[in-house]
Amino acid sequence: MPITFRGGRLPHDTNRPHLKLSRVLTTDLAAPPASADWLTPVPADAWGMLGNDQVGDCTVAALAHKRIGDAYAGQRRPLNINTADCLKYYGHFGYRPGDPSTDRGAVCQDVLSYWHRRGFLGEKNLAYTRINIDDHTELKQAINLFGQIYVGVTITQAAEDQFNGDEIWDVSRRSPQLGGHCITLGAYDRKGLDAVTWGCVQRLTWRWWDVYGDEAWVVFNPADFLDPTTGRDRAGLDLVTLRADYSNLTSRSLVLGA
Repeated sequence: MPITFRGGRLPHDTNRPHLKLSRVLTTDLAAPPASADWLTPVPADAWGMLGNDQVGDCTVAALAHKRIGDAYAGQRRPLNINTADCLKYYGHFGYRPGDPSTDRGAVCQDVLSYWHRRGFLGEKNLAYTRINIDDHTELKQAINLFGQIYVGVTITQAAEDQFNGDEIWDVSRRSPQLGGHCITLGAYDRKGLDAVTWGCVQRLTWRWWDVYGDEAWVVFNPADFLDPTTGRDRAGLDLVTLRADYSNLTSRSLVLGA
């Protein structure tokens, strides 16, 4: 179904304190594989628009898409999240149903922070770290090791037209920018990446990412990845450094578990 873009991702503050992925990966990791794919196990009809055809709740819809995808890829089970769930959660960032003036979007880091502190449908993320968007190797490591990553991009008129035409997102020079959008990235290969947005899997080129990718985050899910007995997760996350950085940032101790 054709979509009309609704801006929902507000600009991020690059100077705002945050954890960095590069600091908490173990140094003995092998190079990322040529391709990785966390999206294929998910049925095409499982994603859902989740309200982003009505309001600018893309930051919440992307959170829900990550949880849906992780449940299928990590636990081989469906996770039912609906539009009402997402619109209610969007309310934590000022939205009030029936009042268009409150449909102002949200900052990705604010949504991740709220999910970490207060949870989303019964689950809190363990922590979240920022990815260097200019480093393709780090981006590939993030997707390969941790599944879908939570990212912010800029949508142009060309991107909207390409989506509606079932085309790959590729750079179209001098196309007007429409605004910020939040999606997940859950697969990559030599030619490009696969995103989840507007209820579908959308292909994009690496060139498109390099021009329109604005921010990217790994969200650590304790149920799927972390093993407290070894001090590492199955991907080789350095929990000693993660704990120290988390404590320095928040003045709290990192608690393993939901």
